[in-house]
Amino acid sequence: MKCSIVNIGTELNLGLIFNTNSKYIAESLTELGTECNFIYTVRDDEEEISVILKESLKHSDIVIANGGLGPTDDDVTRNGAASALGLKLLRDKSLDETSLKFIKNIKSSDIKNRLLRQSYIPQNSIPIKPRVGSASGFIINLKPEKKWIFCIPGVPKEMKSMFDTDVIPVIKTISGSKSKKSGNLIIKKSVLMTTDISETEIEEKIKGIVKEAEKINVKIGITAAPGLIKIILVSMSDCEENCSRHLRRIEGKVKRKLREDIYNKNNTSISESLKRAIIRKNKNITISVAESMTGGLVSSMITDTGGSSEYFLGSMVSYSNYAKNILLQVNSNSIGKYGAVSKEANCFI
Repeated sequence: MKCSIVNIGTELNLGLIFNTNSKYIAESLTELGTECNFIYTVRDDEEEISVILKESLKHSDIVIANGGLGPTDDDVTRNGAASALGLKLLRDKSLDETSLKFIKNIKSSDIKNRLLRQSYIPQNSIPIKPRVGSASGFIINLKPEKKWIFCIPGVPKEMKSMFDTDVIPVIKTISGSKSKKSGNLIIKKSVLMTTDISETEIEEKIKGIVKEAEKINVKIGITAAPGLIKIILVSMSDCEENCSRHLRRIEGKVKRKLREDIYNKNNTSISESLKRAIIRKNKNITISVAESMTGGLVSSMITDTGGSSEYFLGSMVSYSNYAKNILLQVNSNSIGKYGAVSKEANCFI
């Protein structure tokens, strides 16, 4: 099965907020064996939302739209969905309680009517009551086409609550029924975490493995972030056993090729890996840090992991040359000759 994700919100298109919803939804779909083939971002505009929903249905069995379901004037997702399918918006009174739950004893009929916008959903759709927030969602089952539209809130906490509790079980049922008729795609992934090596070096070292992986339908992607590189392995097959075996095979080859450049897997942070290494040694190992241009970043990274106080003693951020010389006793001649940002001025222990 293929799926499109539609993110709705003018603030997303303007770059005012970071879109974390797509990542969460796409990763969850991958775990279910559902391939996300398109991700759209559209403004809070009824006509544009309608156009994108129609377009999504051309390419996907499932469309998940998030955002634009609140009570304000720019929350027009329900209108866009109804328009796309030629449906009327009807009030579902079973949603009134949650639509009004944050304001008691409402005296203004205007405010009440605004809040009750959240109770309107396209005709023949299935309402979803929110457990977090007041914005209701809905599910549209297009039976002749055998396609589905899920509309859920865009606020991350509200989205995750509704997606996990109300959307995923339906998708599991849909994919389960389809898999009985045709082989359902199994997708498994692994993320190898590396540091102290560049994207280009990784690509050069594993180029032979990439070609081998393609033959057994395992894709290898490399993504960069400050201080680390992720190698993402995605295995796809209609057989779960083959899917797992192929992933293990390619993962093992990449690990053997890169060896010490890989410090852990599946988004484990460097600080968590450090903690595990210290525990494995089963010795009274302690760490102290002297930083300069990093401005305390290394210390922050270490202390982000719970229990770090057992082995992390503290740090000193010596930014100026004076602090380096007086507090850390870095030779002032080395600083003068080679500069503060140099191997000679920083290797002082």
